[in-house]
Amino acid sequence: MDDIVLTPEPEQKSYWRLILAIIFVILVIPGVIILAFSIIGGVIYIVSVLAPLLFVLYWIPLYYSSMKFSITGEHVVMEKGVWWKTESTIPFEMITNVDKTQDPFERYYKMGKIHVQTAGAGGVATAEAVIQGIKNRDEVREEIKSRVRVKKGKPMPIVDETELLSRILDEIKGLRKDLNG
Repeated sequence: MDDIVLTPEPEQKSYWRLILAIIFVILVIPGVIILAFSIIGGVIYIVSVLAPLLFVLYWIPLYYSSMKFSITGEHVVMEKGVWWKTESTIPFEMITNVDKTQDPFERYYKMGKIHVQTAGAGGVATAEAVIQGIKNRDEVREEIKSRVRVKKGKPMPIVDETELLSRILDEIKGLRKDLNG
């Protein structure tokens, strides 16, 4: 199987900027109210809100360019980080769940996230890798799931419902017979 290398869509930066703009508006409203009563207090408040937001605007393209996701024949690999570089390698044998999510703003940009989880993730909502800014989430998710199936030696089963129910019934009858002796 060929390796697949993914990077977030360019719209990911716009998505982060939109979230930042919403936060900015929410935080500036109290500053405007303070400004009406005290010019110095309002200016101090607005500057203290504006400085970190400007820093985040500077940081967004740096973080975006640091993100890279790979699907190899053996692993899902996630690399990211501007100052503190992080690389997470998740072997297919350990993957227990592959989810996709999309919030309303991501829906607007027609992209979303894929969460790759293992049994040792440390919580229901924790994923070892979150592949962000992906437009073709369904295809990427299915590719990961199919590679997991192949690696675990479990090809996609073709289930005949009648046969499956018949086997279950036979198993239950066998258990009842064993219990009744």
